Amino acid sequence: MSDFLFSSIQKPQGELTRHIQSIYHSDAPEVKEFHGPWGSLGVSRNLYNGFQPLETEQHIFIVIGGPVLYFQDNRFLTESDPVAGTKAVYERWLNGQIIWDEDLSGPFAVFVVDKFANQITYVTDMMLFIPIYRYREDNNLFLGTHIDTLAKTAGRTDNVDTTSLADFVLNGAVTYPYTVYKDIYLALPASITIETADRVLTTETYWVPEETNPYKNINEAATALRESLKKHVDRITKNMKEVAQFLSGGEDSRTLLGLIPSDLKRDAFIFLDSMNREGRTAQKAARAYGANFHVEFRSPTHYLEILEEASDLVGSGHEYQHAHSLQFHSGLTDYPAVFGGYLSDSLLKALYARKMRGLGRFPFLPEFIIPGETRTKPMTCPLFEKSILAEIDERRLKHMERVRKIRPVTSHEWFVLWPSTMRLAIPYLYSNRRLFRSYEVFLCNDVVKIGAAVPTTWKLNRRLFNRAMRPYLEPSKWLLHGEGWLPYFPWWFNVPVRFSVWSWHQFTKRTGIAKETGNQGPWFDWDNIINSDKWNELVKKYRKNISYLGLAKIRDPLERVFSDKILTKMQKLDLLQTLYKLDSVRK
Repeated sequence: MSDFLFSSIQKPQGELTRHIQSIYHSDAPEVKEFHGPWGSLGVSRNLYNGFQPLETEQHIFIVIGGPVLYFQDNRFLTESDPVAGTKAVYERWLNGQIIWDEDLSGPFAVFVVDKFANQITYVTDMMLFIPIYRYREDNNLFLGTHIDTLAKTAGRTDNVDTTSLADFVLNGAVTYPYTVYKDIYLALPASITIETADRVLTTETYWVPEETNPYKNINEAATALRESLKKHVDRITKNMKEVAQFLSGGEDSRTLLGLIPSDLKRDAFIFLDSMNREGRTAQKAARAYGANFHVEFRSPTHYLEILEEASDLVGSGHEYQHAHSLQFHSGLTDYPAVFGGYLSDSLLKALYARKMRGLGRFPFLPEFIIPGETRTKPMTCPLFEKSILAEIDERRLKHMERVRKIRPVTSHEWFVLWPSTMRLAIPYLYSNRRLFRSYEVFLCNDVVKIGAAVPTTWKLNRRLFNRAMRPYLEPSKWLLHGEGWLPYFPWWFNVPVRFSVWSWHQFTKRTGIAKETGNQGPWFDWDNIINSDKWNELVKKYRKNISYLGLAKIRDPLERVFSDKILTKMQKLDLLQTLYKLDSVRK
């Protein structure tokens, strides 16, 4: 993956390079700069083979990310031609043949400079998996794929938006289309925009996630889903000899193990606090599929140790703690593809649908939809001024209105999916794509379309996913999920299984006979992190920036927020990250 940075004002040689490379604390990529009467453009080296920038007599054409091409084969991914993929997309675009939601699959952004017409064109992917940020001042235009580099280039680092900062602290994401900087906004998802330095010429939306189901029944949708995923993975791996993937004790990564051709050398990676129940389950899954198992261990304060580096990598207003592979990525850089199962729960299992309460406490119960939405409930927090909270409410209401026009039935669910910048964990994708050749197969166009089209009831209780993926789950048929159920079998089969495992865990905890102690899952234990000396050290280090947050006039607000229950653990972490970013962007 690469990043681009554009200014309609010509910049001195090296300035855009410096800004782009500031994203990285080490191993910063090479940056290529272009300058002309139209302005300046900086592009960092793309990690994906074949997708380096292409310059012709008339155009500068760049592809950000490594989209899978569906109008031709993808053998260039393992060959030496640095612009083969870029050239293929360019020629199809130049001939007016390209269909963006069919020809390019997965995260991407395309940026074009027309040197003769002195205008630029930029295209975003279907869900804004790769965001493009935009700022206009008078007749000057700035665009880029990293929020802080754009703010630096446009001279906006001191113009922070206090409402957006509060929104991020309270909700974990800044409400679309706003950012943490005043007057810098996100581009539209699934759109083609043509503009000059002084005006927008045209904007076209090429796809929207409408509630239009083309499938006769759930089995037909499941077949389409299974075939789409297999086609996508085969296109990527066709000429490869080895690949890597992320592995957990769950069903998404097992599906990947089954999808990836068995004749390839497959290395499966997991990052853990210790070799816990999740790790042991993942190891058994790797063995069942014939993959090589690799485990890396985190220090107790790992997620505080990476706060600064990860925050800079993903950018302000995006939760840094989802950069799970940072500091473990060096072993992944040599693979032609690193596969992950990101967003499967969101698109295919109705993670964000409004469901019956109590499922978290009793996970063995089946899921049921509750009508209505809670996304726009008025914000309450004594830490922030009431006027700021009211503005957050207004922004969220406007976003809900946009989503409801497209998806009137499932607006509660898609409020945090359309665009994907609203999803708290999306920085996982931002970090991975900057570190290695990441392929998240559930982000392919066909899967996105299926997830958007089918009724939520088909996705509840893993019904759609299970029917589609059972052939790939069969090798681990009798291997329990890390949370105590059998992914190969449907939900009704797993009700007694999950109840039995849950009951046993409850019994052993209450009686004190549990053999396992500490964190047994794939992620981290924030109680230990927030109570550490490292946490207190960082709070003390960055507390001076608290004045930028528009806090209510309460006694010693910083001490209150980090010691009392004004904020949740995650909100405290987002506040700490914000305080750091307010410091770093001014350097």
